[in-house]
Amino acid sequence: LPLDSMPRDFWEILFPMPFLEELRSYAAQHDLDPFLVAALIRQESEFNPRARSRAGAVGLMQIMPATGRLLARKIGVSSFSTDKLYNPDLSLRLGTLHLRGVLDQFQNRLELTLAAYNAGEHRVEKWLTWDTFEDPATFVETIPFTETREYVQGVLRNMIIYRLLYDAGA
Repeated sequence: LPLDSMPRDFWEILFPMPFLEELRSYAAQHDLDPFLVAALIRQESEFNPRARSRAGAVGLMQIMPATGRLLARKIGVSSFSTDKLYNPDLSLRLGTLHLRGVLDQFQNRLELTLAAYNAGEHRVEKWLTWDTFEDPATFVETIPFTETREYVQGVLRNMIIYRLLYDAGA
């Protein structure tokens, strides 16, 4: 639907922006687009801090416990436990750090980063051996997992809508 086809309240219900200050703060600390972070969270957990995936990822940013433990150690969080990933502030803190690391690993190529965040960096590395993928859309269409392909497309769509709704400069 075109944005102007429905009242703004409708769009804000579909694309909420809770935890706004924390989200912006941690995004800024890691030089991330806050609309990207919001888009990823919407796709991962729909902003439910108690979310848990079938694979065991936890919290707003759906961090795997082992990844959370490594990231927590890196930033000096003591006595880490998986339950701490349900804390929105810690999930945002660790998730944005992780997202920045994955972006750096894939030279800021957003489509590769999002696929890796969803399916794992090792899988994306393998997929990159299939072709050079100069065109981002070609890479996305080549992703062999429907869930990951739709995830990448969903986050990219969400990011555009979040920017249109919440960017005062837009």
